[in-house]
Order: sequence, then structure tokens, then C-alpha cells
Amino acid sequence: MKDTGHREHVRAALEHETSDRTPVNNFALVTAARSAGFKVEEARRNPKISAKVSIDYSMKTLSDFVKPVLDSQIPFADLGMDVKFPEDDYGYVKGHPVKSMEDIDDLAFFDPNIAKECPNFTQVIVNGLEETGRMLEEDLHICGLSWGPITTAGYLMGAEDMLMMTMIEPEMVKKLINKTAPFVTSMQNKMIDSGATVMWMADPTSSEDLISPDMFIEYSYPALKEVISDVKNEHDVPSFLHICGNTLDIMPMLPELKVDCFSFDHGVDIVKAKKKAGNRMALMGNIDPVRMILSGTPETIMDECFRIIDAAGRDGGFILAPGCETPQASPDENVIAMGRAGIDYWRSRH
Repeated sequence: MKDTGHREHVRAALEHETSDRTPVNNFALVTAARSAGFKVEEARRNPKISAKVSIDYSMKTLSDFVKPVLDSQIPFADLGMDVKFPEDDYGYVKGHPVKSMEDIDDLAFFDPNIAKECPNFTQVIVNGLEETGRMLEEDLHICGLSWGPITTAGYLMGAEDMLMMTMIEPEMVKKLINKTAPFVTSMQNKMIDSGATVMWMADPTSSEDLISPDMFIEYSYPALKEVISDVKNEHDVPSFLHICGNTLDIMPMLPELKVDCFSFDHGVDIVKAKKKAGNRMALMGNIDPVRMILSGTPETIMDECFRIIDAAGRDGGFILAPGCETPQASPDENVIAMGRAGIDYWRSRH
């Protein structure tokens, strides 16, 4: 694999150093398939297509990261849950198996290292990552993907029911989250063993739009800390965490979890986020994925990226990216403009 500086620029950002460009994460999964003319199902179930379209898209959009076309709902199919996989979209979970304490006791997670226990996870995620590592010619960081513990627990119980149960039977919710955390750890470890070079975890249910900061401390914080610490004990890789929505009040707690880089949403004020994070962790974000990446123009995107880098990235500690996943129908030229901004910002300053 040719060293072309991708990982070095990311390392510099994570260590709050400046370099001659701001690293960029295109935050794309199925968008790469759409760009290459494939339906989601064609790429989801074919590791070679998944890897190729993702690598080609990352190179085209000047991203320092690549993610195969991973579907975050895949593990639930291997848990025997009712998951529907549309031809040209992500899967969606239709039923939730946990209704009682007894259901939690009976809950059996698969071992990600035993392929026959998790054929979907193996085909889509493990094989997709392995194929990406084999095909990749430059030193882009390779990302896996899992939900965080409280979000995974929400799929098992139903997010609304779970949040209601925090008021009725909080110990039940804690028991489920505590049982879920080692499962998330095992999937993350398997993804890294399969070629992922960073730990990438999304935990939207930890958002302040859904739970208060006090609830975050009580329910989410311990499980996130367990997962990140346990993965870091096994693998020397950077930890990336994404949480949607408002996260300003929980942001100062995240470095204590050993989060190396926090990916935050476009609705969060970039200047306030920088102050909250300080130099204790790097930040990644936070271009509006719909208003800008999907619906903007290369010119408006470039202006917005310059504004964001100027506010958060002039002294390092910053990776440019959309505030959430790049929408499927985003024009290539808009995503390329974001990648170009990471380079052109610094050229414009000389």
C-alpha cells in the first residue's frame, strides 16, 4: 500500500498539529454505490463491488477515509430479528424482541468470530472490510461501523419503549445496555481484525435531543467507556464516535471515554464545540448534509467549508466532514468540493 500522506494528515489532526491541508472524511456508505450506478443490494451483498465502489468514490472525492457499503442493520438479522432489506436503501428493523427482564436473560448474541453464527455480518461487514484492505492502493483509513450500546439496546427493545422504561423500570434498561456493550465490543474488535484501521461507532440515541445529559451519564456513559476502553486494550487504533443532534453539554465528558475524535452534527455551533472540546479530543464535522452536500453548489460548499475550517481547524485538531452521513443522491461535484476545500483552504492562506 502506497503511503501518500492520508493517515499522516489524520494523525496530525488527532494530535492537534497543523499541516498543509485539513483531512477530510466523505462520511459516505451507500452514496458510493449510487455514484457508481449500483443499487444498494448489489453492493451490500457483494464484498468486491462494495470495496471497489467505496475506494473509487473516496479517491474521487479526495477523502482520507473509506468505508465499504456497510449496512448497520445487518447484525440484527443474525440475531433472528425481523429486518427488511430494500433493494436500494438501508435495512430497517420491524420487530423488537426484548419486552421483559426474562427476555434480556434469554438474549443470545452471536460470536463475530464464528461465521456460521453470523453469516450476514460476515458477508457484508467482515468480507467487505477484508476486500477493501486487499484492493486499497493508498493509505486511506478504513472504517468499520457499529451502533453504540444504548442505540443497539434501543433496537432490541424499541427506542421509544426503552426511553419510557427509564422512568418505569430503569434497572431493566441498564441491564440491557450492560449486556449489549460486550457485544458491540466484540463486533468492533472483529472489524479491526478484518482490516478497519479506526474504531468507528455511531450512537444517535445518546443525543441530547433524546436523553438529558444526566441520563447520558447514567445510561450511556458507562457503556461507551467500557466499549472504547476494551477495544483500545486489544487494538492500538484511534476511536471515532458520532452522535447526532445537540451534543454541546455532553461534549466535555467525551475525552474521559478515550474518544480521540468526535463527529458532531451540523446543528451544533462550531465555535462553541471547539471551546467545549478544547485540545482534549479532535473534532470532525459539521457541514449540513442536506442543505449543503445534497442541495448546495460547489461554490457554496467551498465557502461553508472555509468558514468551518477557519472556526475550528486553523490550529489543528479538526477533520472536515458532513455533520451526518452524505445523502445517497448527493451530486459528486458537491462531495468533491468538500474534499477540495481541505486542500484549497491552506493554499489560499499563502
